Amino acid sequence: MTATAVQVGGFTMVEEIGHGSMGRVFRARQRQPAREVALKLVAALGPESRLRLAREVEALARLEHPGIARLYAAGTETVNGVEQPWLAMEYVRGVGLREWSEPLPLAARIAAMAQVCRAVHHAHGRGIIHRDLKPANILVEASGQPRVLDFGVARVLEPEAGPQTRQGQVLGSLPYMSPEQLGGDSHAVDARSDVYALGAIAYELVTGALPHPGLLDASLFKALSIHRDGKILPPSSRLPAARGDLDAVLMKALAVEPERRYASAAELAADFERWLQHRPVDARPPTPGYVISRFMRRHRAASAAAGLAVLTLVIATAVSLRFAWRAQQAQALAEQRATEAGAVNTFLERMLAAADPAQAQGRNVGVAEILDAAEQTLAAEAPAPAVRTAVLRTLAGTRLALGDYERALDISGQALADLPESDATTRLALLRMRGSILTELGRFDEAASALREADAFAANADAPARLGLRLTRARLDDEAGRRDEAMAGYRELIVAGESGALPDSDLSLEIARSNLAGLLRDEGRFDEALALSDAVLEQRRQRYGERHPRTLATRHSRSLILQEAGQLDLAAAESEAVLALRRTVLGNDHAHTMTTAQMLANMRLEQGRLDEAAPLIEESLAFFSSRLGASHAQTITSFNALAYLQSERREFDLAEATYRRILALQRQANDSHPATLGPQNNLAMLLLDAGRAQSAEVELRDLIERSRGILGEGHPLVAVFQSNLGLCLGKQERDTEAIDVLTAAQARLAGTFGAEHPRTRTAAERLQEILARQPARAVPAQDGRP
Repeated sequence: MTATAVQVGGFTMVEEIGHGSMGRVFRARQRQPAREVALKLVAALGPESRLRLAREVEALARLEHPGIARLYAAGTETVNGVEQPWLAMEYVRGVGLREWSEPLPLAARIAAMAQVCRAVHHAHGRGIIHRDLKPANILVEASGQPRVLDFGVARVLEPEAGPQTRQGQVLGSLPYMSPEQLGGDSHAVDARSDVYALGAIAYELVTGALPHPGLLDASLFKALSIHRDGKILPPSSRLPAARGDLDAVLMKALAVEPERRYASAAELAADFERWLQHRPVDARPPTPGYVISRFMRRHRAASAAAGLAVLTLVIATAVSLRFAWRAQQAQALAEQRATEAGAVNTFLERMLAAADPAQAQGRNVGVAEILDAAEQTLAAEAPAPAVRTAVLRTLAGTRLALGDYERALDISGQALADLPESDATTRLALLRMRGSILTELGRFDEAASALREADAFAANADAPARLGLRLTRARLDDEAGRRDEAMAGYRELIVAGESGALPDSDLSLEIARSNLAGLLRDEGRFDEALALSDAVLEQRRQRYGERHPRTLATRHSRSLILQEAGQLDLAAAESEAVLALRRTVLGNDHAHTMTTAQMLANMRLEQGRLDEAAPLIEESLAFFSSRLGASHAQTITSFNALAYLQSERREFDLAEATYRRILALQRQANDSHPATLGPQNNLAMLLLDAGRAQSAEVELRDLIERSRGILGEGHPLVAVFQSNLGLCLGKQERDTEAIDVLTAAQARLAGTFGAEHPRTRTAAERLQEILARQPARAVPAQDGRP
């Protein structure tokens, strides 16, 4: 049967894309509705299987989840006199889970497995068990979304004699099948059987080996013997990084007895997520020593004395809240209720403010435990609205300071929901906070909406509140790549400070000056940027001290200015010092720490110190992908560094695949942020290095047009990309075009950065090389430039 000559069930087959024990799979086209499908043609079915197909396909077709490939339809059709069962499924364009995960750090693999578990649990909640989960049945799209294929198909197509064949083999994928499924008793197969398969897949992604390697070519009886007598090696015996919690999670999922496994895929997903967040997992008994060890992992400077202090503080807080809030219920104690509520409010705000890293500065005061306990107590009781709002506002602000943006967003939403419309001052503050949180999350449209809503409450506010809102809007413009609007906002605040509308010590003014330095850096105005940054740094050192997060933020920004100014070694040394302090003050599990790790990784790449860059890239990529998602600008930056590392290690195929994944993520998100330009430039240079100059030219010309639209014609990055295009044209011996492009690029770079800047020198050297090989031209002097 040829794919191009046959139609089945109204589908025209295009090409065969796979085959297995259940049949063959074709890419096919459907006319109405117009779409591509994966069409599975299976072996002839007996009467019972045909009834099961008709009965269950409707339920499977209603299974909708972003992590599950849909089943559109199924039926039978007579082809060449033979009854042919078929199933039409969603055609997923993606890479197999095993192949996709190979270049990624451990945390990114576990984050993907958590997504797979959530998808599987969605189906379980609708009474559908997969029965044939394996890496080949999971594809990962360019966006990073895993998609589970063939949901419920194994049950629909199961032979009527059960899973065992005459030869004693098993239909399915032995290395991933649970012992009860191998036993052939379909009544014993439930959600926990899929949990076993998920554990086997995760074990393979973590260690690179199967839990029972001997199952690859085993018969049914041999497989049962292996499950009965064989021992699964702990993952840490193959990968030391899995020692401890990850060992416990995977071994629980792979327990021989179903009752010893996770009861659901959702429970397994939750433990994967706890492991990613360095929180206690359910797979281990929550002994006091274990919980403290998880606490120590998140807060490196912990001590036994600090732990006792935290416990005492949490208990005291909970008791105080309960007494105060219960007192509110007694009318006879009305005045005492108000006094106690105010006292509790004051105490909570002081306690939680002390947990802010800005005040803790590396001293472990049990931040997470204090916040968790306060939230639990707040949810369990019914405080007066004013008390509840004040507590929620403090909780949200502290979560924001800790970089826990999703939780901060949720809590600030609760506070707004409870707030009376008449309290304009608090509403303005909360809406501004939400704008900041959404900006950090990269959800720029939602951030703009929150700030527009805040405008309605700003008319009667005092000058600091109004200008603080202006700063938040300028930061949104800055992060979203609207540099002109951001610069206007920052300058407006600076003018306000100079006119006396804001005191020189005002935090908004301080932040505006610091952020303006970053914009000046991007324009190549390095002397101005460094002077402004140094002034802010000196002010913050005097005001806050050397270890304060705001001081460290300025030093981080200053490192970037030094890097862009061509002082790479000095920039890297400063970045390394900032990272060490941020690890101490904020901890490793903080967005600001990982941003500095990301910055230092890029500098190490530029220095050619690849072995030092690699662990920093892995760490930052795992953090940002699990916290912010694959398409967030910070995650993209880490992916870009990973691809650059792969290219420097001559792993060109891996590097190209990573760059193209980045571009697919950006296009899917319709992202026009300036940070999206770097990966396309790097892809073009990779193609050029690989001798694919024409493909590189296509990318560079598209990149130049995009950069003009995003940054404007006069931005120095446009000239950098034009310099790369000139090099590309020269490689193709299109010298006349190359000379024109490089001459313009060199002139613009010299006007922006100066003649001695590395980017200007690079353009000059490229132009010099092409001019030198022109027989009819004299080589013009370069004013002493090499």
